[in-house]
Order: sequence, then structure tokens, then C-alpha cells
Amino acid sequence: MAEDKNENTEEKIITAANDVFEKKGYDGAKMQEIADKAGINKALLHYYFRSKDKLFEMIFGLAFRKLVGELEFLFDTGIPVKEKVRIFVDRHTDFISRNRHLPLFIINEVNRRPEIFVKLLEGIYGKEDRLNKLLKQIEEETKAGILKQFDPRQIFLNMIAMNIFPFAAKPLVKGILRMDEDDFGGFIAERKKIVTEIIIKSISEK
Repeated sequence: MAEDKNENTEEKIITAANDVFEKKGYDGAKMQEIADKAGINKALLHYYFRSKDKLFEMIFGLAFRKLVGELEFLFDTGIPVKEKVRIFVDRHTDFISRNRHLPLFIINEVNRRPEIFVKLLEGIYGKEDRLNKLLKQIEEETKAGILKQFDPRQIFLNMIAMNIFPFAAKPLVKGILRMDEDDFGGFIAERKKIVTEIIIKSISEK
């Protein structure tokens, strides 16, 4: 029973910390606020996580792995590159829609503490250079005349930017385009198709 109680308390802390850190970032988050949200006192919070740094590193690691987990298919060489684009835009947009604060949280904190990002990448991918496998697949499909010559970095950045911006600037987008929440949902569904078409056209050999 005691073990179950400990696990339940830790789970409450992680849920509360995840919400506070994602919305306010490291600098804006307060341990007292996390404790209050978890329904415990601050002393108990420090018993489980001795410092704000340690709690943040756990939350950031979970968030980063959650995002990376959505992109695992990119390294599957059995999926053609154009199909990967379709899957990426669809999954990434849906992921951001479900986790609206997460992308900006990750970007802000990586800029603040890039060493955490490097450490996490090494922990997830180890010595296996999976990115090279993807680049090699692109090279092979280019030689086969399926794709035209392009810089994968630019295409990947384009996809991420086009997916994230409508959510990052959601109040602005809704205001300028005079949308309510339902309108915005329909707009994003249509946008997935448009972004996919733009990217595929930009990498396709004529």
C-alpha cells in the first residue's frame, strides 16, 4: 500500500510539474505552485525531487521523448520519403494540437540550456547515427529520379515552421481571419493537405 501511495504521489507531482513547466518555462515555474497543484506540501515535493533542476530535467526529458517518439517513422527506410512527408505533417500537426504548449516549451528551454538537448539526443540515439540513414535514403531516391536535389535541413525546418506557427500565433490567426474555435479546427485540417502538397511539390523531380 505504501508503495502504491508513493507512486501515486510521484505521479501527481509529475503531472503538476509538467503543466506548470510547459506553460511557464523553467524561470517562471515555482516549486510552491507545483506543490499546490499536486495537492502536497513543499517539503514533500523536495523529498521526491530535491531541487527544481532535477524535477525540470525529468519533465523536459519526458516532453522531449514524447515529441521524438512521434517522429520515429522518419528513420524507417522502408517508407518512401514522400510518404514520410505526408505522415509527418499529419502526425506532427495532430500532436501539436493535442500538446499546444509543448513545442514552444521545448524550443525555449533548448535555447536556454542547449546542453540538456545534447545529452538527451545522445541518450536516445546513442552512437547509432540514424540521421545518416535518412540522408542516404534521400540520396538514393534522388539518384533514382524520384526526388530532385534539395537540402533536407531546409525542408524539415519548413515543415516544422508551417505546422507550429498557426498554433503559436493562434489568437492572432483567429483574430485576423475572424475565426471561432470550430473554424480554426477546420482550417487546420485543410492546412495539413496544403502544407503536404507544398512540401512534396518542392522535393519532387519534374
